[in-house]
Amino acid sequence: MEKIGLLVDSTTMTRHDLEEYPFIKQVQLKVHVDDEHFDEKDIAQEDMLRYLKEGRKLLTSQPSPAEFLNAFKEFHKEGYTHVITIVLSHKISGTYQSALIGKSMIDFDIIVDVHSPNSASFGVALGVKQVAETIAHGNSYDKVTGKYHNIFKNPTVVFTLGDLMNLFRGGRLSRVQALLGKILRVKPVIEMIDGKLELVKKERTNVACMEFFLNKIEQYTAKYKKVYLDIINIDMLEWGTKLLEEVKTKFAKIDIHLTDYLSPVFYTHLGDKGFGIAIVAE
Repeated sequence: MEKIGLLVDSTTMTRHDLEEYPFIKQVQLKVHVDDEHFDEKDIAQEDMLRYLKEGRKLLTSQPSPAEFLNAFKEFHKEGYTHVITIVLSHKISGTYQSALIGKSMIDFDIIVDVHSPNSASFGVALGVKQVAETIAHGNSYDKVTGKYHNIFKNPTVVFTLGDLMNLFRGGRLSRVQALLGKILRVKPVIEMIDGKLELVKKERTNVACMEFFLNKIEQYTAKYKKVYLDIINIDMLEWGTKLLEEVKTKFAKIDIHLTDYLSPVFYTHLGDKGFGIAIVAE
């Protein structure tokens, strides 16, 4: 009989309801604060925000292949026959490669698939929730993997930030792009395109950014029968609330989740202020 487990990386754990599934395990990305090294799970949100405010030297790194192998071993010991591994985009992290190497080291009887959708963090969490529900309802491994491919066929993550310099320091944007946003005081719109973070627009106001997000949602509702939306609000409660109210007014049938937390790795690269959306659909 099939027993299906789900393995994610720690940047995906942005919503508490994922912790309720006993078949979900996670591997930890790392945050290096000056000369100290932490697993993401060991850094409290308030401490991470303090590190950012203090201007501490922050670096991140992916889990090792051995950590993935150990997770697969734990699943095997608990009687799991199959494991679906879903990690953030391989174009912004080496986590996917570590997972593949860890899988290649398996010398016991278990079926493992490793996936890296064109999404990250709360965007991955949004789709993982749907995959987890499919497992929880007792579906076969084939149906669960089919759900993964369907739900992550065309994901999007798009947001605006208070400061682009964190993206530059993390190598996600060029110095020119980052300085342009800072000097001109524009509202940058960042979108994940083909698994990479791209600066796609430069707006003058948060209202214009919100309109961009709403247009993106409308495109999905016109194309798909079921749309799942996560509204992300990082210390921009006013705009997160306005976006939520607009969505509820204009789009009656969308499944909505609210997130006000980023993992420490993404705080490192994105900073502590922003709002936006993630979408998966089927």
